[in-house]
Amino acid sequence: MITIHKGGKDMEKKERKISRRGFLKGTAAGMALLGPGVPFITPRAFAQAPPIKYGTMHPLTGVYSVLGRDQQRATELAVEEWNAKGGLLGRKIVWVHRDDQLNGAVALRRAKELVEEEKCDFIGGTLSGAISLAINEFACKNQIPYVAYCQSDMVLGSDQCKFGAAFMVIPYMAALAMSKYAFEHVGKRWYAITADYRWGHSLLEGWLWQSEQMGGKFLGNVYAPLGATDFSTYFAKIMAANPDFIVMNNLGADQTAAIKQASELGLTKKMKIFCTKTAMHTIKELGPAYNENIYGGKTFFWKLRDKYATSRKFMDNYMKRYGQPIEQDGESGYVATHVLFMAVEKAGTVTDKAKIMTAMEGLKYELTKGPEYVRACDHQRVQSYLIVRGKGKNAKDWDIADIVAEVPGESIIMSCEDNKKKLPFANIKLPK
Repeated sequence: MITIHKGGKDMEKKERKISRRGFLKGTAAGMALLGPGVPFITPRAFAQAPPIKYGTMHPLTGVYSVLGRDQQRATELAVEEWNAKGGLLGRKIVWVHRDDQLNGAVALRRAKELVEEEKCDFIGGTLSGAISLAINEFACKNQIPYVAYCQSDMVLGSDQCKFGAAFMVIPYMAALAMSKYAFEHVGKRWYAITADYRWGHSLLEGWLWQSEQMGGKFLGNVYAPLGATDFSTYFAKIMAANPDFIVMNNLGADQTAAIKQASELGLTKKMKIFCTKTAMHTIKELGPAYNENIYGGKTFFWKLRDKYATSRKFMDNYMKRYGQPIEQDGESGYVATHVLFMAVEKAGTVTDKAKIMTAMEGLKYELTKGPEYVRACDHQRVQSYLIVRGKGKNAKDWDIADIVAEVPGESIIMSCEDNKKKLPFANIKLPK
């Protein structure tokens, strides 16, 4: 006979006796609930093992706070899912997060806090490509795994750090997917509005290169500072040039303001607009203004649930937990967190950081879309890119856009050798 102590109402311990056969039956049932391949861990053993700490940074204040919130929620969901099936290597995962305020200096301080004060075993997050470069450099010096949730150039160059991995597309990949569709289906003459910082510039480089390859006619570009609210002077120049379509290399509140003013000027009824990266919240906020003439780029949209069983399961879990669809930046964080933990599990260690990153190389998985993998040479997640089209006045609730194309990741990512040399985009001269 095996004796088990069970806490009573007044915390007094009472004995409850069960047979060995009954205990084994209960254990088998518990293992069945956990699923195949997941070790059965008793609550007592789980509690006694030291926890594994994962620290993340997100812009929870400022112009992109709604996107940062989705990153935060998705990370929370992923951590909960791993803890529900027994944790990582038999240990509970403790998640620590910070607000990086979309500020490079603040983000770097937060990263140091997570590593040096919180003693996190791995770090992740960030929404800004420029910030991800600084955090990646910090992670490299400290030899701690870092998974970036944002579009980032951190995998480019010959001095790429082996402790970093990127889980959103490289900016040029988004530009190549959108520009190819635009040149094939809309026209050749284009004018751009570009956010005046590194991420926006990277998108513009991709558009310019593709334009050269496909016979496009670049008419001009205006750089808009982050947080711009008045785009009227820009549109005056654009209307005078009479392009087939406008390219918007911006995001969040900046993109919302630009499209709103374009609609007020009647531009959205006259010509197409291509937002190289767009946000679900932007489309919903703009309502009828984000009409059928506006196309946006995304790595994830909830309507993928109609195509992939993995998307349907993911969306069902997220909707049940938070009551609304997830944004692509959150989906990126969800995948990054899962793949990081999968690599740790495969490596069988928490302390050997290099072994963890090696285990991530070439790792294949299906989590939220179709089959994907982490490229071994540069630690870049290879995934598809979606092109969605607004529904304008026909939008209802979260049915705000339709997917018109899903571009395979392999068709828009350059070779490992080209990425090391930052080619062909290093040869592109940006307009002043």
